[in-house]
Amino acid sequence: MLIFAKCYTGKMSKGSAIIVLGFLTAFLPFTGFPTGSKTVFAILFGLLTMALGFLVRQERIWLLRALSGEHKTDAYTENGAPYRAPSEKV
Repeated sequence: MLIFAKCYTGKMSKGSAIIVLGFLTAFLPFTGFPTGSKTVFAILFGLLTMALGFLVRQERIWLLRALSGEHKTDAYTENGAPYRAPSEKV
């Protein structure tokens, strides 16, 4: 019950959510759901696991870049002529 309370409040970590989805996927064949429902749940659990895995991977890449010094800022500017205010004389 505590797992679902954490999930409901939105405070469950991505790693914990992946573990819960893995447990649900392993438990799914032993439930009494019809075959069509099991298929839908299996697809849903698989997609959620893939999405969470992707987010965890992106966080890891961002963290490694930040720790190595490559990732200084997320602010980028476009290439082009520098902007001059209308009151400035050329």
